[in-house]
Amino acid sequence: MAVPKKRRSKTKGKVRLSNWKKKGEKAATKAYNAAKTFFAKEKVAASLKNDENGVNSSNFTNEEKN
Repeated sequence: MAVPKKRRSKTKGKVRLSNWKKKGEKAATKAYNAAKTFFAKEKVAASLKNDENGVNSSNFTNEEKN
């Protein structure tokens, strides 16, 4: 025979919801920091690649750009 489940108290529900939200915030922060690191490394790699090819903008004078 089916037996009704016990109700979860308001405090337990709020605690579970709070923990769930904190878990999401932690994951979002981790992803954001990983993306910042990735793009920072990509930016450095691109500048190094340009330096190797002699495309560094500091090498040009105003006359050469025109």
